Amino acid sequence: MDAPACTPPPQPPVAVIVPGCPVLTQFQCIDGIRWIASLGNAPASIVVFLTAPAPLPFDAALGIYLAREDSGAFEYIGYLSNAQPSAIMRVPSIFLDVVTPIRVFLGISSEREQDMKNLGQAPQQEQERTAVTLLAMSERLVEDLYNFVTSYGRVIPANSDGAVSEETIFMPISFVDRWRNKLLSKLRNDTSFWSR
Repeated sequence: MDAPACTPPPQPPVAVIVPGCPVLTQFQCIDGIRWIASLGNAPASIVVFLTAPAPLPFDAALGIYLAREDSGAFEYIGYLSNAQPSAIMRVPSIFLDVVTPIRVFLGISSEREQDMKNLGQAPQQEQERTAVTLLAMSERLVEDLYNFVTSYGRVIPANSDGAVSEETIFMPISFVDRWRNKLLSKLRNDTSFWSR
């Protein structure tokens, strides 16, 4: 009597490239439709692509997620499908820390493509809101600096050669330092300072 053959758990038809590391093709199977693998310290981005010789089933997609190794809470970062067989995915800033690198898990989940498309719209909308917020903050920052600097402007009389009078600003760098310190103090005391 032959011993029953053990079949290894299925692997997802995907590979991952983390800069500076070998191509990752082996994942720990969780339940037949979900897999995880440690990526080590979180990179700025990863490349993910399908590897199967046959396409995914109709309306199937592979959701790509990241989680901190210390918490295990996964966050959606993108998906692969027959229509989108590869992608460069930026790692969200919550996983990046220059001082203390954050170790992360990659999660892969077999999903419906339509669900992944809907899930993907939320991060895109959030990125658009963030871009608008950054633009508004930048405009306020530039306006504040302009107002501060121009408050020191003086009109220099025209020369005798008929030149037009012109407003000119001569300012010690300590004045700009004073503006910077004032602005940083406002931000530290009230994080909603720019939203007013």
